[in-house]
Amino acid sequence: MIKGIIFCVCFLFAQLFVLSYIDHRHGSGESVTRQAVAAQNNQRQRDEEEQA
Repeated sequence: MIKGIIFCVCFLFAQLFVLSYIDHRHGSGESVTRQAVAAQNNQRQRDEEEQA
């Protein structure tokens, strides 16, 4: 039973590692760009509201 629990925990960590690696490899450039664009849009909206 202990071997089964250890196997499940190791398998879980292996899945998390692989998914994290894939996520960082495919999404790192896009997410940074997306966050920067969203931040710029929010700042522009605030500036326009203050001027109005």
